Amino acid sequence: MRDERVTGAERSEVLAVLTRALDQGDLAMSDYDGRVAAVGSATYTSELLAPLADLPPEYAWLPSTAVAPPAAPPVTGAGRGALILGILSLPTSFCVVGGILGAIAIFLSLRGERRRGFSPALLGRVFGIVGVALSVAALITLIVALNKPTSP
Repeated sequence: MRDERVTGAERSEVLAVLTRALDQGDLAMSDYDGRVAAVGSATYTSELLAPLADLPPEYAWLPSTAVAPPAAPPVTGAGRGALILGILSLPTSFCVVGGILGAIAIFLSLRGERRRGFSPALLGRVFGIVGVALSVAALITLIVALNKPTSP
């Protein structure tokens, strides 16, 4: 990273990161005030890194002069499989097959990637849970309908 003079855009980006940390409770107001003052008095981009140094990784900031961060990891087979089976469990849940597909989707999602946000594994787990719930409801409805006495 080349140490260049701070631009207004870079200063705004760091202030936005600090504000997000304050809003999410990861930074106390007294610390926030001191860090904002440090950002305001920074002359070079390396001086903008210090107020963010001890914050959790989700508040990391790279100046525009830094090397680009690595790309996001690709979707793993388990995450993609969980998503596909979770989606398939929804329309097939009314013939109880969806419960089996949903259970497999839940299992695969637990083996999938552990990223923050809406990963394919997480979406597969959610669809799988809904598929299992719909299958259980369909099975209960079928049992109740079969045990219902017929009128003479």
